[in-house]
Amino acid sequence: MKALLTILAIVMATAALAGPIQDIQTGVYPEGSQVTVNGAVVTGIRYNGFFMSEDPNAPYAGIWVYTGSAPTAVQGDLVDVMGIYKEYFDLSEIDVPADSTGFANVTGSHTGTLYPIDVTTADIAADGEPWESCFIRVTDGMQVVTAPTSYGEWFVESYEYPGVQLMFDDYWYDDTTVMIGDCYNWATGILYYGYGAFKLEPFEGGICHTDCVIPTETTTLDKVKSLYR
Repeated sequence: MKALLTILAIVMATAALAGPIQDIQTGVYPEGSQVTVNGAVVTGIRYNGFFMSEDPNAPYAGIWVYTGSAPTAVQGDLVDVMGIYKEYFDLSEIDVPADSTGFANVTGSHTGTLYPIDVTTADIAADGEPWESCFIRVTDGMQVVTAPTSYGEWFVESYEYPGVQLMFDDYWYDDTTVMIGDCYNWATGILYYGYGAFKLEPFEGGICHTDCVIPTETTTLDKVKSLYR
């Protein structure tokens, strides 16, 4: 989903030597432009395309690539992509044509470490745009507050930011293992935008479960003594 940015913000992004994905995501290219991205890292595979990010990973550096069929790439591959920039129901994507005017070629394997971007549920609730299609780690502790729906979606609520919730989805994660009251220390995956909402697509094994913490109540010695009178 392309953010509405001021000219000043675009100039600042350009001055910071933004990569082509960041340029796409911050509005440098108008929708319908043919764009080329070289050497991006594949971060997630779906049946009809893949997510990729620039290295180093950064806000606005991830995007969805629609191939229309199962891609040949796997997670960790380096790819060169050429296609048409589109906003598909407000999800920014590079649409790779089936003819010779576009391509999504694997050029090798990424040999370094692509670190996830650390964000909080409050960051995403305030503005999910910078992390759309990015490889992220949600770092504030969370507790499951709703059971998965028939679409495999469930909500968690932040410990650090009471009342702030984040939707999770089951594309790579087995939602049958999710229980109301489960507690998460952190979760890693791709922030996806669909049906008008941002949702985290956690990877298989991408959620760190923890014992639910009972908040400690501040008290005084006099209050403790009063319990035994």
